[in-house]
Amino acid sequence: MTDTSKFQVVVIGGGPGGYVAAIRSAQLGLTTAIIERERLGGICLNWGCIPTKALLESAHVLEHLKKAASFGLKAENISVEFEQVIKRSRSVADQMAKGVEFLMKKNKITVLSGDAALKDKSNIEIKNEKGEITSVSADHIILAVGAKNKALPFLPFDGDKVLSAKEAMIQKTVPKSLAIIGAGAIGVEFADFYQSMGSKVTIIEFQDHLLPNEDAEISQILEKSYKKREIEQYLSYAVESATVSTDGVELVLQDRKSAKKEKLKFDRVIVGVGIAPNTSNIGLEQIGIKTKNGFIDVDARYRTSVDTIYSIGDCIATPSLAHVASAEGIRASEDISIRNGNPHKITVHPLNYNYIPGCTYCHPEVASVGLSETKALSLGYELQIGKFPFTASGRAQAQGDTTGLVKIISDKKHGEILGAHIIGSGATELIAELTLGANMEITVRELANTIHAHPTISEGIMEAAAAVLGEAINI
Repeated sequence: MTDTSKFQVVVIGGGPGGYVAAIRSAQLGLTTAIIERERLGGICLNWGCIPTKALLESAHVLEHLKKAASFGLKAENISVEFEQVIKRSRSVADQMAKGVEFLMKKNKITVLSGDAALKDKSNIEIKNEKGEITSVSADHIILAVGAKNKALPFLPFDGDKVLSAKEAMIQKTVPKSLAIIGAGAIGVEFADFYQSMGSKVTIIEFQDHLLPNEDAEISQILEKSYKKREIEQYLSYAVESATVSTDGVELVLQDRKSAKKEKLKFDRVIVGVGIAPNTSNIGLEQIGIKTKNGFIDVDARYRTSVDTIYSIGDCIATPSLAHVASAEGIRASEDISIRNGNPHKITVHPLNYNYIPGCTYCHPEVASVGLSETKALSLGYELQIGKFPFTASGRAQAQGDTTGLVKIISDKKHGEILGAHIIGSGATELIAELTLGANMEITVRELANTIHAHPTISEGIMEAAAAVLGEAINI
């Protein structure tokens, strides 16, 4: 056992919640260490958000090349070098991870490698890959241990035929036939990628729509787009059982509406049915940190039931999004600074969970913030809804990509933005304006009166706001 090192803050977990919390703590003058068992950046940077977007960008470039003739261009003998596509994705992730390592050095944060476990409210044991144990202590600890992919009980991941999201992004070959179980963001993104690469893709979803958490109208547009691309969709189907053999995976599906059963066989299966928090074997129980369904209980300041220990990100029951984890990490660090005398005179601004943007990077892209139409109606609001289709956008027509629309849902009484939903080119960038508007409580009138440059895709936001008021010009 080596000598104990002492810090004001120790962060366990180096993902987008943990490393951001560590940087903010250091910025506020707190002596800070971060513990990560793999590589800084966590799942998001190394095996999620960043490399999947690199894969999707390769797919989108390929799709553009296929349409070259419609732009008056000639592109012949287009082919996919799949290994190079994967290699580029890993290179992008590697570059970003090195960037996080640089930020640790820049902010004088001590980086410790290994598996961490709480011994008491102030002390942590770290076991490295050689089995050596180091102990550190802290005035405050931030748990940012994240989550892992869930497997189906009858279909465990094997890394060969049955793939988690991590394994799906490092395959050596493109499967001829691919089933994707789960049509959330992970499922529809991998469907987009592998269909472009040449797979015959089938999506299986328990709920009635692709992206079941999105506004139903947006989901239906995506479904129609995927049908055009011959991505098969089994919606409102349950996977009842599975048989894995040397030549593939046979799935037994049941239609939840008719009870009809169907057997389908695939070369490989990706399972994207959710995540489970990484809260086992880190010492929570022995020091009395309360959990519910595996998620760590926290208060509005991200303090656990042990007052000096905080928790953020995917291991608490808030939206499992990288940007949410980062925002929580900043606020937890600022609360710790206040408890240490608040030398920087900061004020912690609570996170408004009603207006968190969500993005899916398939093609067409999908982004939303706030309430869906169905949810707003269920809460008793009297609605005014405005839509602007990208078929009416000059910029979208010039780009040759007119699928989709902007949809704004407002409260008729006050003109408040209750929800906004975009499907189409640039949706994941456009949603920021509507997120700002909703958080600042601007009205649709103010949004409609805000001049947007022409020609831009973002004009669709102004036009959709005007459509709420019955004043849209270009539709």
